Amino acid sequence: MKGMTKQTLRLKKRVVSSLFTLFFLFTAPLVNAAEGDIWQVSVPVGNARALPQTSADLVSQLPKGTSVTEMAREGIWLQVQLADGTMAWMHQVTLSQSIELFGLALDSANRTAMRKAIRSSEVKVVREVDTYPYDLYDPSEWKKGATEMTLGYTLKDQLFAVAEITYRSEKDTEQVRQVAEGVRKELGPWQRVLGRRAEGPVEFEWQRGDLRILVHRGWPDTTTYVVYEVTNRLNEMQAELQPR
Repeated sequence: MKGMTKQTLRLKKRVVSSLFTLFFLFTAPLVNAAEGDIWQVSVPVGNARALPQTSADLVSQLPKGTSVTEMAREGIWLQVQLADGTMAWMHQVTLSQSIELFGLALDSANRTAMRKAIRSSEVKVVREVDTYPYDLYDPSEWKKGATEMTLGYTLKDQLFAVAEITYRSEKDTEQVRQVAEGVRKELGPWQRVLGRRAEGPVEFEWQRGDLRILVHRGWPDTTTYVVYEVTNRLNEMQAELQPR
C-alpha cells in the first residue's frame, strides 16, 4: 500500500510538472507588454522637469531623438520614464511618436524624398516604376540577414503607405526573436505578442500613432518579415489597386 502511495505521488508530481511546463510555454510570451507608449524628443533639447509645470526644477535635458516611456498624463504634460529609470514630466509639444526610415518620418514621407534617401544609403535599387505602387530593393548590405525590401505608396498622392523587409531563412527558429529584439532596441518594448517563439507562427507588434510596426513569422517557413505601415494609407493604396 505504501509502495502504491509513493508511486501515485511520483505520478502526480510528473503530471504537475508537465502542466507547469505547458502553462509556461503557452503563456510566457504574453508578458512582454510595454508599460506605456514610447515617445521621441522632437526638439533640439527636451526639458524633463520634476513637476508638470514650466517653472519646475529641471531633472534632465534630453537631445533630439532620445526615447522616453509614457507612464501617466496630466493635460498637456506627460510623466515619462527616462532610460536610467528616472521619472520626470515633459511638455507634449517637445515629444513626437513619428518613426523614421532612412532619416525620413514615415507619417509624412513621400515617394520622391524616400527614393532620394534610399539612394544615399547602402540599399540597392532593383525596381522603381512610377505607375506601380511598389518599389523593390536589395537591403542585404544595409541590414544583416535582410534579403528583400518592398516600399509601397498611394498612387494619387505618392505618400508612404507600407514597407516590408524580408529575412529569408529555413529552420532558423531564433531568427524572429533576433529581428524583434533589433526593432525593440529602436522602438522600445512591443505592445503585443502572439504565438510562440520556439515554433509556430508568431508576431510582435508596436503602435506609434498612425503607424503600426510588425515583426512576424509563419510556419513551417521561418522567414521573418518586418512591416512598417500607415494603416489608413495602406487601405487607400489597396483600394486604388482594386480596379486594376
